[in-house]
Amino acid sequence: MKIHIANLGLPEFFDRKSDIIYGLFHALTSLGHCVTIGHNSIEGKRLNIIIGSDIIAGDHFVTHSLTSNNCDYIIYEVENFNGNTINYRKDFNLENYQLLLRKAQLVITPYSYNLRALRAFCGAETPIEYAKWGFHQNMVNPNIDRNREFIHDALFFGLVKGTRFEKCDQLNLRFGNRVQLIDEKLPFTIRDYYISSCKYGLSLSYGQTDDFVNPFRIMGMLANGMPVLADHEKDADGYLDLCETVSFENMLDLIELGSFDVDLTLEKRHSQNLTDNLRGIL
Repeated sequence: MKIHIANLGLPEFFDRKSDIIYGLFHALTSLGHCVTIGHNSIEGKRLNIIIGSDIIAGDHFVTHSLTSNNCDYIIYEVENFNGNTINYRKDFNLENYQLLLRKAQLVITPYSYNLRALRAFCGAETPIEYAKWGFHQNMVNPNIDRNREFIHDALFFGLVKGTRFEKCDQLNLRFGNRVQLIDEKLPFTIRDYYISSCKYGLSLSYGQTDDFVNPFRIMGMLANGMPVLADHEKDADGYLDLCETVSFENMLDLIELGSFDVDLTLEKRHSQNLTDNLRGIL
């Protein structure tokens, strides 16, 4: 099958979602599909997999253009949908989003949290499939070298929001530059250097609206030999099985002591195979 992965939104969104985009690219290629990638482009002669449907839902012209031009598309939904809004946005255009979903050939999500809301929202018009995220050998980054002396103790990269502000303050206060915090203001690929130079990766909950665990950050670190400490409480998908899961207070002590089974943690990355998890859905 000819497939086009279409990332929609600002150019920096491509960087933030590159783990997802290239993970899908390699897994679908492994399944024998002919796959291309584009940014803000739709291919009329291919089955388009859209990442960023929540972005174009805010633009009525773009929504109408996509749903009326007879192109075939699937929505790959990686954002939080509770039946009323995406990521708890107050001004989210639910009507446009519903139109996008109901005109899609299929909606795929890696979060079981989304399934009930998506199925109720789409009704019988659009099939909804769950595909758990997993490991692919091409996630191993040649720019990352962990066969060296570590300079720092731990790394968090991602958006700082919710309770992460307070957590980052506590990490800074206790560890200083022994713990590196890479937010969206820094060049994206600088994280490759810090995955090489930090002992552990961190997956930090951001509070009440953190309804599931982001597996892309976790697998990006694990795939490249970095064990992950996590402090999430909600996880219906089993992504925390890939991590050493503790309270945030205990996480601080574990960073200090480094007393957990690193080898066992890294072995877990092979427990979920992304290619197998996508097999049979398309």
